[in-house]
Amino acid sequence: MKTIKEHKGQLGGLTSIVATLVVVGVLIAAGFFVIQTLLEEDQFSDTSASVINETGLHINTTVSTVAKSTEIAFNTFAVSACYGNVTGLGLLVPPNTTIAAANYTIDADLGTITDATAGAENYTDVACSYTYLYGETSYTSMNDTITAMGTIPDLLGLIILIAVIGVILAVIFNVIPGSRVSGA
Repeated sequence: MKTIKEHKGQLGGLTSIVATLVVVGVLIAAGFFVIQTLLEEDQFSDTSASVINETGLHINTTVSTVAKSTEIAFNTFAVSACYGNVTGLGLLVPPNTTIAAANYTIDADLGTITDATAGAENYTDVACSYTYLYGETSYTSMNDTITAMGTIPDLLGLIILIAVIGVILAVIFNVIPGSRVSGA
């Protein structure tokens, strides 16, 4: 009959599995910490820019999009002033008249301008001055990485389940064969 001391080394493989899981957990936590630190760095934040009197725009019932809306991570679009000519109403409005902000609406994320007065005026040959923010390539890459890492919590339950099954299998394959009595 075997004594307790003879069974002591049978769970030695389990120690290495648990140590591996701890190391992997620490590495994942360190990775999250590094990515969060990089995200908070100023060099990865938005860059501000402005455009003065961009021409070729219109303010009427159709949507007009500014040229810089294609910048990487374009956002926070704000119009400071628009000037244009009114057509189609027979009004005597001087050319390059300032268009009141109440006459148009903007989409700050898409960089679009459209008529707010439901076709009451048709401004053509519009020039607008505006400001916006955009992200540089490093900013976009960091955001892509953060978005991709957002899927890890969805998979965390599966990862833990696989680890638990691995521990159970390690116990089964290490303890059960050793508990057999020789010569039986």
